[in-house]
Amino acid sequence: MLQGRVALITGAARGIGLAVASELARAGVHAVLHDRDAAANEAALAPLHASGLRASGLIADLADTAAPGRMRDDLSAQGLAPDILVLCASAELRERWDAVSDRALAVQSEVNLHATVRLIQAFLPGMIAGGFGRVIAIGSVQEARPNADCLYYAATKAAQTSMILNLARTVRAPDVTFNVIKPGAILTDRNRAVLADPVYEAVVQERIPLGRIGAPRDCAGVALLLCGDEGAYINGAEIAVDGGLRL
Repeated sequence: MLQGRVALITGAARGIGLAVASELARAGVHAVLHDRDAAANEAALAPLHASGLRASGLIADLADTAAPGRMRDDLSAQGLAPDILVLCASAELRERWDAVSDRALAVQSEVNLHATVRLIQAFLPGMIAGGFGRVIAIGSVQEARPNADCLYYAATKAAQTSMILNLARTVRAPDVTFNVIKPGAILTDRNRAVLADPVYEAVVQERIPLGRIGAPRDCAGVALLLCGDEGAYINGAEIAVDGGLRL
């Protein structure tokens, strides 16, 4: 049962993050939707509140090194101590190998890697002390099948996965698990532009056994499984959602 649990979902104003937050809220979790865009976050919260679900917002820019600590302090002041952490926020700057800028290196490192460590440092101790914890990273199929325009993004997501698998094997705390969900071709705002080309979309669909582009909700059920009692013995897993594909 997830009633009474608190989940912090980063990058939750839209796409996969919002789908996961909504699914967890429907399961009785207090879902904390994090994003850096306050207006988008308010819009995401509105239907959850209208449905009587427990959800709140948290605004922070994960490119700011102090953000994770402030997020912990802000939630603590509200009496909220997350025992579920879903790492969905990421920075993806599409640049080929010979054009990767210093800004792209810095932003993707800060958001995809450094913030991951800082968020885990901020919230994992409370999970261990409370005897329950779920850390889920939203990875990328590009870790194994990289796109030429996403050289450094793919590298940072692979490094994030390495961190999660390391923790799964070394933390060894009762009922605290660490797993990675790896989406394939999912129709999110980030992918909408490339999938708008009907020729390219047809090529992508041809490679998918189910014959359709995934929706954000297709990732939410996996997250619910990993957070619930049914998934309590899953630790250190990399679960692909039609992961044979790359954009």
